[in-house]
Amino acid sequence: MQRILIVVVVLVVVWRILASIGRRLAQREPGADSFSRFSPEARRRRRQWSDGTQGRVEELVECSRCGTFVPVGRALTGGDQSTYCSEDCRHQGADASAHAGG
Repeated sequence: MQRILIVVVVLVVVWRILASIGRRLAQREPGADSFSRFSPEARRRRRQWSDGTQGRVEELVECSRCGTFVPVGRALTGGDQSTYCSEDCRHQGADASAHAGG
């Protein structure tokens, strides 16, 4: 009976130690919940990304290179006032116009 009690106590102590190590690791490293749409960090990032335009409708403009529609606030412009959806499209659009003009 004593041996069973000692084994149970040892298992409880080991379990508590592993649980505390797991809590410390979870606090330091992002886990699956960090990327959940319900996590506070993800909500904060979405709020910052939306830049307070809740309730307002932004006009969509078409990327001059690939045809993707993006909100005016996120669109990038080129030297010839063309609009682009991303830095890659702007770079490729500039390369294409340089090759066509030269």
